[in-house]
Amino acid sequence: MQKFKNILCHPSRVGLYHKDSFLVVLIYLVLYLGVLIGILAVKTYNTTYFDYSDVSYITNMIEYDKSENNVEYKDYKLTGKEIIIKSSNFECYILGNTDINKIQNNGMIFFMKEDSISVYYAYSHLKTISYTDIKANYSFNTANIKNHDSKELYQLTGFFDYVLTDINTKYATHTFITNIVRILEYYFIFAVAIMAVFSFFINPDIRFDVRAKLVIYDSLIYFLIMGITILYNFSYLQYFAIICPLIYCATTFSHIMRVRK
Repeated sequence: MQKFKNILCHPSRVGLYHKDSFLVVLIYLVLYLGVLIGILAVKTYNTTYFDYSDVSYITNMIEYDKSENNVEYKDYKLTGKEIIIKSSNFECYILGNTDINKIQNNGMIFFMKEDSISVYYAYSHLKTISYTDIKANYSFNTANIKNHDSKELYQLTGFFDYVLTDINTKYATHTFITNIVRILEYYFIFAVAIMAVFSFFINPDIRFDVRAKLVIYDSLIYFLIMGITILYNFSYLQYFAIICPLIYCATTFSHIMRVRK
C-alpha cells in the first residue's frame, strides 16, 4: 500500500523503485489501466444515450420533409418511393439504394429498407433491425404525417423510440471503444512519449531502462484522474490528467538530481 501511495501522492519518492523489474512495472500499468477500463465500462453501459428529444428530432424531420414522395409502413413492410432526409448530424434514407460509402455525414444514419432498418454512426454499422423483430405492429404513412395527423405521428414516434432503445447497447459499445482508443492515444503521446523527452532534459544522466520505469510509474496518475473524470463527468479534468504526469515527472527526476548532488 505504501508503494501505491508514493506513486500516486509522492512523486518525489518514485525514484526509490528504480530497481523494480519491468515485469513489476507492467503489472502496475495493467492494473491501473484495468481499473480505468472497468470504470469506463460501468459508466458507458449504464447510460441511456437517447431520449424523447432524439425521437422527436427524427419525427419532426420526417413530418416537415418537403419531398413529394411518400412511404407507408404497415404489417412490418415499408412501401413507396424513395425519401432522403438530411441534417447536419442526422440522415435518413427511406427505400432507394444509397451507398453508405458515399455519405459524408459522420452522425447518425438510418437506412430504411422494405423489411428492415440499418443504423450507422460515424461510418460504423451499429445494428440492422428486422421489422418483424419489432413487437408492436406500428402503422404510418408519411403523407398523413406531413399533414400533421396526430395518430400517425404517434405511431412513427413509437417506431423510432423502439429503434433508438434497441441500438442503445450497440451505441454504448461504439462509444466505449472510441473512448478507450482516445484515452490510450493521449496516454502514449502525452503521458509517456513527451514525459520521456521531458525527463531527459531534466536529468540526462539516468540510464534508459531506469528512465523508462520511472516514467511509467509517474504516468499512472493519468489513469487515476481519467477515472475520476469519467466517474463524475468532470470533463475539464481530462486536461489536468495530461498535465499532471509531466508535473510528476519533473518532481521525480529533479529530486534524483538533488540526491545525486
